[in-house]
Amino acid sequence: MGYMRRLSIFSKKNIGILLAIFIVVASLVLGIIKVYPFVNHINDLNTGDDWYSYARYARDILRNGILMPSEAAPYEQPAGFLYSYFLALCFFIFGENDFPVYIVQHLMMGLAIVIMYLAFRDKMRRFTSLLFLGTLFIFALLDIHKWYAAIFLSENLAYFIVPLFFLCFIRGFEKNAPKLQMASAFLLGICVLTRPNIILFGFILIFILGRYYFKKRREKWFAYLLVFVAIMTATISLLAVRNYLLCGKAYFLPTRNKPSISATLHYGNPIPKSIDLSKVNTNILYAKLNMDKPLAQYIEYLRQKPSLFFGYFFKKILYCFGFLSFLDHAHQWRPHWILMWIAYFIYLFLRKLENKKMEMWEVTVHLYIVCYYFTAIITTPINNYGYRVLTPVVNFVLLFSFLALDRLLDLKSLLRIKGSVTKES
Repeated sequence: MGYMRRLSIFSKKNIGILLAIFIVVASLVLGIIKVYPFVNHINDLNTGDDWYSYARYARDILRNGILMPSEAAPYEQPAGFLYSYFLALCFFIFGENDFPVYIVQHLMMGLAIVIMYLAFRDKMRRFTSLLFLGTLFIFALLDIHKWYAAIFLSENLAYFIVPLFFLCFIRGFEKNAPKLQMASAFLLGICVLTRPNIILFGFILIFILGRYYFKKRREKWFAYLLVFVAIMTATISLLAVRNYLLCGKAYFLPTRNKPSISATLHYGNPIPKSIDLSKVNTNILYAKLNMDKPLAQYIEYLRQKPSLFFGYFFKKILYCFGFLSFLDHAHQWRPHWILMWIAYFIYLFLRKLENKKMEMWEVTVHLYIVCYYFTAIITTPINNYGYRVLTPVVNFVLLFSFLALDRLLDLKSLLRIKGSVTKES
């Protein structure tokens, strides 16, 4: 009897659970191996890079208060405001040591993979979902473990929180569970505080939710939508509250200056030195329109060198697809990303052939992918950051790669059945 029970643990139904447990344990072990022999390098982080800034802010939170009072200005950078508080929590638990944080981040990497699997496994057949789970782990080893899990970077936190948001969001709306829906609103706000470029996704999502609530709960739709938006907005506002209490300026996003289109564009696509900016001062049209000078400079960049202007964005698009060397020769191509994107477009093609309306979860995930890559391309000098800025979205593109495989397997089964019917007739 005991032997049969032990065998049942390894049944087909439990393979996914066992593989998930293995991935979490393996991630934890990899983290321990990565930081062995457990030397604390926290005092060596004095390079001025993001990881140093996060460590400095975390210490400030622990020693001087939750508002980071030593930073007596609106929070500017690095962009992952909430990550400093995550780091401060780790310092509070483990002491001001860096290696326990790296181990925790590896554990979070494994948990994020499992959460991603749990969120979407019922969208595909069991065989495909297991392949998806295993491939998620391979991608994590190549993209997270190898370079970024052992550094203080906010993408490590976003990589964990975003799948958790989608798990609560999808379960909340598919099972009509208001508590999970509102939990997802809170998690979405946390996502924005961790990676502010997610705010565009959150804003557009409100309209999708409004349509959903209106169709499903006609008498209460506005109340549910209002609560969701209120929770999300209140969570996002934590940065604005901190800025106002400390500096009297309630900026919602990381910036010391008033956010502007020109500043965003300049940051996402810096103006080359070959552009003659002196023409901004001599152009009568700019003066008549009383145009902001940085914006006028950017328009002049577009007017003088349109091929250079659009070419830079095109290279950023190729970078996102995995052709990193087009934008930065210091980086290699990422062939697993290229294959992933090919499979993603195959999915879109197959979905078009089906000519069926997308479900809400599918629309939401596509929206997240489009918004995340759009904001990364427009507002972020991704070649300066490395591909780490893209790690919180890659797994969601990978998801549709396996949904494409699932549809191809379904098509193969359908053709086999049709062939059998034809022979019998």
